[in-house]
Amino acid sequence: MEAGVKIETKNTEIPPMPNSNATDDGNVCNILCEVLLGGIDIHRTVAAQALGKIGGEKAVDALIKALLDEDEDVRTDAATALAGFADPKANKQLLENLIGDPCPEVKLAAMTALAASRNDEVIPWLLRILAGRDEDIVWDEEEFFATGWDDWLDMQLKAMEGLANLGVDDAIPGIVAAINDDEALDITDTAMKALARIGSSGVSALATYLENSDTRLRRHAASVISGCEGPGVMDAVQLAIIDPSSEVRLAAARGLAEKNPADERLVALLLDEEPQVRAETVRLCGAHHESRLDLLLDDKNPEVRLAVLELLTEHPELTNTPMLDDRLCELMSSPSTVIASAAATAFAAVNPKKATSELASMLADEEISSEVQRGAIRGLQMVGGDEALQGLAGILTCTDRQVRLEAMSAIAELAAQDDWPNAAGETLLAAVSGELVPVPEVEPETDDAEEAVSSKPEENAEEVDEDVAGEPEEEIPTSTLDSILGGFKSQEVVSPPDDVELTPEDIEFLSLTGAGKKGRRTIPVVPDVVLHEDVRLFAARLLGNFSQPDVTLALLDPLLNGDKDLRQTSIDSLAHIAGDVSEMPLEVLDALQAEAKSDNRDIRHQAVRALGGTNTASVVMVLINCLDDEDSFVRSEAIRSLGRLGEAGAGVGRLLADPDSSVRLAAAQALADTAAPGVIETLVEFSYAHEGYHGRHAARMLKGIDRQAASALFIETLHDEQSKRFWKVAIEALEELNGSQNSSAAPVVA
Repeated sequence: MEAGVKIETKNTEIPPMPNSNATDDGNVCNILCEVLLGGIDIHRTVAAQALGKIGGEKAVDALIKALLDEDEDVRTDAATALAGFADPKANKQLLENLIGDPCPEVKLAAMTALAASRNDEVIPWLLRILAGRDEDIVWDEEEFFATGWDDWLDMQLKAMEGLANLGVDDAIPGIVAAINDDEALDITDTAMKALARIGSSGVSALATYLENSDTRLRRHAASVISGCEGPGVMDAVQLAIIDPSSEVRLAAARGLAEKNPADERLVALLLDEEPQVRAETVRLCGAHHESRLDLLLDDKNPEVRLAVLELLTEHPELTNTPMLDDRLCELMSSPSTVIASAAATAFAAVNPKKATSELASMLADEEISSEVQRGAIRGLQMVGGDEALQGLAGILTCTDRQVRLEAMSAIAELAAQDDWPNAAGETLLAAVSGELVPVPEVEPETDDAEEAVSSKPEENAEEVDEDVAGEPEEEIPTSTLDSILGGFKSQEVVSPPDDVELTPEDIEFLSLTGAGKKGRRTIPVVPDVVLHEDVRLFAARLLGNFSQPDVTLALLDPLLNGDKDLRQTSIDSLAHIAGDVSEMPLEVLDALQAEAKSDNRDIRHQAVRALGGTNTASVVMVLINCLDDEDSFVRSEAIRSLGRLGEAGAGVGRLLADPDSSVRLAAAQALADTAAPGVIETLVEFSYAHEGYHGRHAARMLKGIDRQAASALFIETLHDEQSKRFWKVAIEALEELNGSQNSSAAPVVA
């Protein structure tokens, strides 16, 4: 470990590190209270935020005093912090801020804090705010003209929520008035949910909207009330179920199904006149109403039938429908490819034994659409077994790439279901080696083309020469954009100046855009790939999910002899499994070490990642050399790899000053994981570097090492008047070190 590593930064003077054993007169809470009541504005703000997370008895008193701070941000943060404590002794001052503080943010925070403490004194004021801009409350009259936004609208919503949480019946008229105000901001959803939370009287008021002429209001009301309990709810829901609008009926279906999918009232929606309602209700609760599926499977609407088929796939135990197998077989021949595909998958779920041969035959039929083939593939994956595996392996020569990839994924899923080695795994190994789909034999070229050229009449040759010598023919536009910009093709592209040096990233980007080539480069929707190479590539990718020694050996050949994509994919898979394989074969290690020096940054990155999971001492020097790589991703990965190997002290500390932030963080984390002597001081120093950019990150790392020792160092900084520029970082670090989800937790004594 390089303890006490010197961090070099630009324009940043790091305070001297105090003695970590230094004593302190108080604790974290005390020093933050002092800053809150006597620091500059930015320090007071972050101190209030930190106290809200750390807690402590003195924190409440200090935060109450901060409610009178001259800075509105400090007052806002103090009120927000007090909301977490819900201490009654803060209520008086919070109420004064709510009534007399002109800042809308302070009012909102005070309102939240008062509602959290369930203070009855705030109820009359919340009712007055709900009704409008009360004259007895101070408002910032210039805010609207400055921003164009009426801050009362935010307070109205906050008051509404607070009154609902307190269960105030007197709030109902105000909430109803807000819903009915056509000229105001639409707050229907929030307001109706507030009515439901108030209790039975609020639910009764909500139910009246189910008879409103406005479909939007009825839909909102149905959505909320269908999830409620209490008197009158059943009648209200029944009204929503028979509403003339399908939107309202759907809203009721979703609410009922979320509360109780077995509710008998949902049966009416399974038989609804609208197909969309029937289909959605099947998805929501069909499994709880099995007796209705028989009728719905023969529904005239394809969306409903599709919903039933998907339900049967998910719940194959729902097999009481008469002659279900025969009906699924009929649907597999449906002219709708979507229905046929879903039926094939459902058939496999319902009757695996009978479905295997049927689905395998479908895959072998070249006239079957790719959509149906994919459904059969999903079905065979569910069935499993040798016959299903043979059918999946046989389709890998299909010309449809999506079908091939889905079949390969299904084989990988089957391989993951059984102990290794297994037949499906052997199929993947055969695919990556090129045995499953071998290289096609290429017939030798004939001389027909040559003879055709030589037999051309001389006059034709002259015409060709004239075309070549003359002006180039006008290019035909290859896209709509080309056609639009056709008038500008005569303009020459200005080349960059000779003195501009292109980075490897620039060159790679230019190659992707096709710069320097005639015409624009177009990318096909479906990649034009060679079949046998595509199968090897995808097999190499899937094998990364299997941490087995024979898999590492199988990936060696594509790593050594494949093209760029296959090599990179093989290395990526090795990186995934390296940490879980007990021992990496020597020849694979040698290949990875060679690839760590590749000209391609992506290959270097994955090779370094794979080497870091090998737990082999011989790769340490290779990784150390990669710490100076020109690419930041490679440097970061080299740091993480050295950390995994327990070699984070081997030159990693100097990268705390790396120009790239991700590299710096990786180095800091690697050092933190060692918990070696001196690392606390190093990380505290690092938190101040780079203008405190990594302060919170460093504090979180320190929390896992020694929270009290790190807190003492940051407190020492807060006692140093010469280090005020670092106080914000120190306060935020103390919050990370000592903060808790429970803001009333006792602070840690430093």
